Amino acid sequence: MRNFMKPAFAGAVCSLLATGAFAFSSPEEKAQELLSRYEKTGENVNCLRLNSIRDTDALDDYTLLVEVSGGDIYLNELNGRCSGLGREQRYARSSTEARMCKGDIIRVLDSFGNMRGSCSLGAFEKLSELSEQETQSE
Repeated sequence: MRNFMKPAFAGAVCSLLATGAFAFSSPEEKAQELLSRYEKTGENVNCLRLNSIRDTDALDDYTLLVEVSGGDIYLNELNGRCSGLGREQRYARSSTEARMCKGDIIRVLDSFGNMRGSCSLGAFEKLSELSEQETQSE
């Protein structure tokens, strides 16, 4: 039985690798695909209250997407590259303020908690979600 399972398992792994290889895309492609669902409104705010932030998503080393209570989405184009942010997806900020603001320094953390890079936040630009019809026409 042992010899029978090895080839079957190896075949399954090869099959997964063959089909899954094309499913992965670069961080830049993921960022572009996600941002294609939104348009910039031109409405900028310098700060967001921490207790209103529901989720942040690092699209790459240069861009954060921030969701706040009520479902509003903000784009933060960082002031320079935050090396490793897109890959690590975790950061820390060392401020005692109850707000996340333009100019705040964030530090990229790896899975062991080691600092990998730092950068400062830009302004938060509100995004408007495109309708399904609008995203298909692009």
